[in-house]
Amino acid sequence: MAIFARIGLDNIIEEVVAVDNINCMTPGGIEREDIGVNFLIETTGHRTWKKGSMWTSGGVHKEGRTPFRANCPHVGWYYNSIHDIFHPPSPHNSWTLNTTTGHWEPPIERPQETDQEYLDGKEYVWNEDAYQADNTTGWELITSDE
Repeated sequence: MAIFARIGLDNIIEEVVAVDNINCMTPGGIEREDIGVNFLIETTGHRTWKKGSMWTSGGVHKEGRTPFRANCPHVGWYYNSIHDIFHPPSPHNSWTLNTTTGHWEPPIERPQETDQEYLDGKEYVWNEDAYQADNTTGWELITSDE
């Protein structure tokens, strides 16, 4: 099975569908994205589709092969046409998209909880307001149930 993402306005993924490989292949058995896209255009009427890989996450192929478009597409995520990748929406205005992994990265590295903090149920979470007020801060240590 091949998977395809239906791309809508602002490059938002509206749907992810599975297509039988036979509907994506040349008569000689070579799988091609354009053949799958044409099949989907004919069967759905929607014109903008991009092939994805359910085996790719964070810019790594789970079976050690070449990763494809950084991540498996998901509804509500984006297709970035400049970098030809799928990625989730930005979690915070200050974070930067890593165009290799398709993940968002904070401007300040996340601190690691101490063993005692972990045992006490505490974790670091990002506070965008704190970062905007003082760009040397951003991570807050809170109790997990807050």
